[in-house]
Amino acid sequence: MTIPLLRMNDKLTAIRKFMQDSNIDAWLIYDFRGIDPTGEALLGHLAPRSRQYALLIAKDNPIVLIKSPVDSPELMDIDPTINTFDARTQADFLLAIRDHTQSFERIAVNLGENPQTDVLPAGRFMHLCAIAPKVRWVMGENLMQIVHSVLSSEQLDNHKKAALTLTKIMEEAFSFLADRIGGATEEDVAVFIRNRLAKEKLTSVDAPMVAVQANAANPHYTPGDVMIRKNQLVMIDLWAKWEIFADITWMAFTGSKIPSEIQTVWDVVKEAQRRATAAVKPHIEARIPDEQAREVMIMAGYKDAILHRTGHSIDSLSHGKGANLDSYEMPETRLLLPNTLVSVEPGIYLKGKFGVRSEINVMVTQSGHHITTPPQEKFLCL
Repeated sequence: MTIPLLRMNDKLTAIRKFMQDSNIDAWLIYDFRGIDPTGEALLGHLAPRSRQYALLIAKDNPIVLIKSPVDSPELMDIDPTINTFDARTQADFLLAIRDHTQSFERIAVNLGENPQTDVLPAGRFMHLCAIAPKVRWVMGENLMQIVHSVLSSEQLDNHKKAALTLTKIMEEAFSFLADRIGGATEEDVAVFIRNRLAKEKLTSVDAPMVAVQANAANPHYTPGDVMIRKNQLVMIDLWAKWEIFADITWMAFTGSKIPSEIQTVWDVVKEAQRRATAAVKPHIEARIPDEQAREVMIMAGYKDAILHRTGHSIDSLSHGKGANLDSYEMPETRLLLPNTLVSVEPGIYLKGKFGVRSEINVMVTQSGHHITTPPQEKFLCL
């Protein structure tokens, strides 16, 4: 009886189509004890655990696994078929790679400009260049995205449910605060949120961000024993998942009239978010939406108050393994691929005064994009 290797089957068609469209003959994945999680993401429990291995996926040839005989059970009766080659020594290992790659001209390896995708050890890459000098080695960073961050319809549904639940908890948190202005601290609101997340059985790796006034000028502020009083700005950023994360940031003012300076910054941030979101399209470099948002904020005079990229990938990690909306911290040359998720969260941070950020989640579709989290359209007054 043939046992389907479901994770590999789910991804293989998309991997090979991308290779064909990009004129890539094969993809060589190298791992040793998890330094590159891509092989394990494809092979699951069948991935070698204790010794180095190489997984070679060609666009039209059988898959090859080069491994130590110490590792991995027999991979017979597996769909898709995986041909194994046992390499006992270092020389055997390198010769096997040479023999299995000699018919290819362009081979992707997991190198990239972004440290998330730059996982092939330099020494191993030097060996590859030596044993296959005629091969043109290209970056496999977009193929890695397909494995780690292109989501199934079930995973996208999971994300959307988490997004709606987070939005409900966000509304409840501001309602909780509205009844306790002058009697609740940032940490009190954070505890309320953590309790609600636990009740919904949502998982969050860190505490939510609750920041009042000048504390909101720190994008990664940790809530503390700071009382939230009348006529102050409050930022709440929360993220959680069942399987796939959702991540949102909302803003409020604990008074009836928002100060003009805060309103002005909010309007600029929202316009930057609209411009960036409109630019989210499949198969463009992920730096482009960031450039759009940055242009709005710079033209409004806030160049020195921009402290971070416009958005990050979202998958089973809150900051996922896919392409980020970034032309600033680390110019992003990876492509936005259909069925991936990104946050769109431009921010302006005026040190010693306040910070403003608005965050939504956006799915890249086959023809454009879809906003998956209900956006905050107006600055809340509590």
